[in-house]
Amino acid sequence: MDTSSLDVRFYPIETNERAKGNSYTVRWKVAYKKHSKTYKKSAVADDERSKLMAAHRKREPFDIELGLPVSWSSKAAEVNWFQFAVEYVDWKWPRASGNTRKNMAKALTPATIALLRTPPPAHFEPVKVRTALREYAFNVNRRNDPDAPVPDEVQTILDWIKRNSLPMSAWEKTENVDKVISALSTLLDGTAAAASSVARNDRIMNLVMGYAIRHNCLKANPFPKGKGERAAAKVAPAIDKRCLLNRDLVAKMLDWIGERPRRGSLYRAFFATLYFAGLRPEEAVGLRVGDATLPETGWGEFLVHEAQPEVGSQWTDTREVHEERELKGRGEGDTRTVPIHPSLPRCDPPRDHQGVQPQAGRSPFPRREGRHARGIRLPSRLGQGSRGDPV
Repeated sequence: MDTSSLDVRFYPIETNERAKGNSYTVRWKVAYKKHSKTYKKSAVADDERSKLMAAHRKREPFDIELGLPVSWSSKAAEVNWFQFAVEYVDWKWPRASGNTRKNMAKALTPATIALLRTPPPAHFEPVKVRTALREYAFNVNRRNDPDAPVPDEVQTILDWIKRNSLPMSAWEKTENVDKVISALSTLLDGTAAAASSVARNDRIMNLVMGYAIRHNCLKANPFPKGKGERAAAKVAPAIDKRCLLNRDLVAKMLDWIGERPRRGSLYRAFFATLYFAGLRPEEAVGLRVGDATLPETGWGEFLVHEAQPEVGSQWTDTREVHEERELKGRGEGDTRTVPIHPSLPRCDPPRDHQGVQPQAGRSPFPRREGRHARGIRLPSRLGQGSRGDPV
C-alpha cells in the first residue's frame, strides 16, 4: 500500500474566537485523510499554509499519515525506538554518574513499554519485562559483561521487544506521546507518581528528544510545553518544619542508637555528624579523620571535598556499591567548609568492631560491614527489632 500521495486539497484558514485570544487553524487533506494544525497568530498560520501549498505546486508527494511533504520527513520511520534508546544509553553512559544512569534506565523502561505495537505476551511476566529493560537493555555494564552473559530468558524478552517496538515516527502522533507521558507520571498501581519523580523523568526524556533531533530522527520535541493537564504537582521548595526532630528527641535517638549491639558507637557518630554538621549521608561517608577540626570547646569545622553516594554496584564503573564523586552542584576538586555544632565533639568517637578508633587519612565511617554497604540502608537496619521503643 502506498503511503504517499499527490492528491492534496487545502481549505481556508479558520479563525477560532476565544476569550483569551483568537487562534487560527490550517486544514488540508491528503488522499482520504484530513489534517489540521492550530496556531496562535494568523501570520504564522498563513506562512505554514503557504509552505505546504508551495510544496504541492512543486509536485512533491505528501505522506498520507503525517500530512506533510515526504521531503520534510526525518528518518524517524526508519529508526526503531528501542534500538534508538539503547544507542542513546551507550552514548550517555561514559559521562554519566551512577545515579544518572539508574534514573535514565528507570525513565526509558516505561517509555519503551508504552511504545510497543502490542502488549507483551502472557507468558512474559510484567516484572521480568521491566527487569530485562532496566537491568540489561539500559545497563551497559550488565549488557556487555563478558563474565556474565545476558540470560537466555532475558535475551528472548529483549528480542521480542526489538521486533515489536514502534519506529521513531510514533512520536509524531499525539496519542503515542500521551501514552508515554501517562506511563512516566504514574506508578505501577495506577496512582500518581511523586512530583519530583515526574520532573526528573521529564528532564531525562527532554534530553533524549534533543539527541533525537540532533541526529535527524525527529524534527521537533514532541513533549508539550507550558501548563496544562500534564503539569504535575509542584515540589515544595522548603522543608516542612513539622517533620524535623527537636533537640530532646534527637538526644534520645542518638542514645538509643549508641546502645545498639556491635557498632552502636559508629552508628551514633554517623547520625550525629548528619545532624550537628548538616551533611548529606554521601558526604559523611566520604569524610576522612583529617578533614575534621574538633576543638575541646566551641565550634569545629569539616572540610568536605568528596561525596560517595550509594547507587548500586551494577551502575558504577568500579562495580562498588558507592561511587566517588565531586560534591553535589560543585566542580571537580571543589571543597566547602562546614561549621560543626559544639555538641558533636562531645559524642563518643566512632570505633570499629574491635573498639579501635580510625587513624588520620581513613574514613571514620567504613562503607561496609561484612557484605552490607553503609549508607542509605542504615535507618532500616537500625530499626529492626525496635518496635515498642519510644524512640
